[in-house]
Order: sequence, then structure tokens, then C-alpha cells
Amino acid sequence: MQPAFPFRLNTGRVRDQWHTMTRTGLSPRLSAHLPEPFVEVHPDDANRFGIVDDSFARVTTDYETLKAMKEAGCRLLIVGYESGDPQILKNVKKGATVERARQFTKDCKKLGLLVHGDFILGLPGETKETIRRTIDFAKELDCETIQVSVAHAYPGTELYDYAKANGFILIEGAQTVDEGGHQVAMIEYPGLPRDYVMEMVHRFYDEYYFRPKAIFRIVRKAAFNSQERKRLYVEAKQFLTLRAARNRAVKEARKIQGTLTTAASQAGTSAHD
Repeated sequence: MQPAFPFRLNTGRVRDQWHTMTRTGLSPRLSAHLPEPFVEVHPDDANRFGIVDDSFARVTTDYETLKAMKEAGCRLLIVGYESGDPQILKNVKKGATVERARQFTKDCKKLGLLVHGDFILGLPGETKETIRRTIDFAKELDCETIQVSVAHAYPGTELYDYAKANGFILIEGAQTVDEGGHQVAMIEYPGLPRDYVMEMVHRFYDEYYFRPKAIFRIVRKAAFNSQERKRLYVEAKQFLTLRAARNRAVKEARKIQGTLTTAASQAGTSAHD
């Protein structure tokens, strides 16, 4: 981007959000990831057309650009950190480092910009250790809010080609969500069962939001702002409801996995007999 035109309207990100909302895979077009187009918007035009809140930004966005965004009225950035493991960031060609992500977050906090951090579990190279590293990294960054997703291999993407070539896709054309709308892991790496990945998504949220620091931030907002108190009350109820449903989904997935493992074991024993 040019310094004179610091605003970026990333329509590819909008498309990704559409994928997140649908996640059915029923429409081939929804799974077609084209190169992400960008539109540069001058700050004057951004103000004119109301492009201020909930802006998208990359962790490579520099301080001066963030400052210009803040002065133009931006208050919240939705940022894809993806992982806290350096090698995974290289594997997915993120174009950013863990160190740069730390500095970006510090710059946002210095300017008073809120950050909603997005993280993904199950990217190429993922292990139990890298998942733990990402959870710890997220807590270190301490964003205002987070979203944790599992990696989905959409046809036409490098991840799909990689997973298919290595036999990591469990069921070709499988749904990415269950009947309740909960995420379903469609990729399974050696030594990393998909039910474990789903369990860690659940644990990720718990460890993040049930920290004293996060709880204090929420309580402080609720105590001094009646509008925030009402909003947080509604969001808290939704979160706890979703948490319970997600926990049930994880237990069910583990139960199914256990049944399949037992059946496979019995079939192997019968074959030897």
C-alpha cells in the first residue's frame, strides 16, 4: 500500500466470512478461492462513505497506517493471526512472523484500537505442541475478543491439494459443520486425531476467556457502562450456550471415534482368527 492511501478494502476477506457463515460446501462457487482483490481507499473517501468500524488489517500493517486509521474513526480491527508457531506461518505463506504480530498488537493497544483475533487449528504442520503454542500466544497477545476455527480444505486451494495428495482428507466432500452448525474437522494428520483438534478448540476458548485478566476486562466494562452491560449479558448467555453445545459435540465426536476404533480392532482380531 502507498502511505497516502492507507485503507484497504479486502473483498477476499468478505468472501471468507461468507464461507464461514455457510460452510456447507453445497455450492461449488462458495468453495472457489480466487486471488483476493483489493481496493485502496483514501482516508477522505473512507470518512465520506463511512468505512471506519470493524476494519480488516494484516499483522504487517505499520504503526503510521494504524494511526491514520484511528484518526479516521476506526475503532476495531479483525486480524488473522492464524497460528503462534513460526513454522506453520511459513507453511501457509502467511508473510508475517510471530514477532511482527506481537509488535502489531502492541501498536494497536498504544493507539487504543481494539483487536478481534482470528486463529486456526489444523493447518499444515500442526501438532499437539504447536496447538499449545498458539493458545499460549493468543493469551500473550490478549486481544479484546477471539475466534478459533479449524482448517477446512476447500477445493481449489493449496491446502486442499496438499491434504488430498497426502491422504489427510478423511471423507471427500464431507460437510464442514454438523447438523447443529458446529465446526467439524475434515482433515486428520498423523498423530493428531480430529477429535483432539475439536477438543482443543473448546479448550482454547475456555483458557482464553476464563483468565482473570479477561474476566476483569469484561466486568469493568459492565460496571461502568449500562449499554455495554446489556450487550455483554446477551453475549455471555450466547457464549455459555454455544460452549455447552460445543462441549457436547466434542464428547459425541470422541464417542463415535471410540466406537470406530473398537470396531476396527475387533475386525482385525476376527481376521487373524
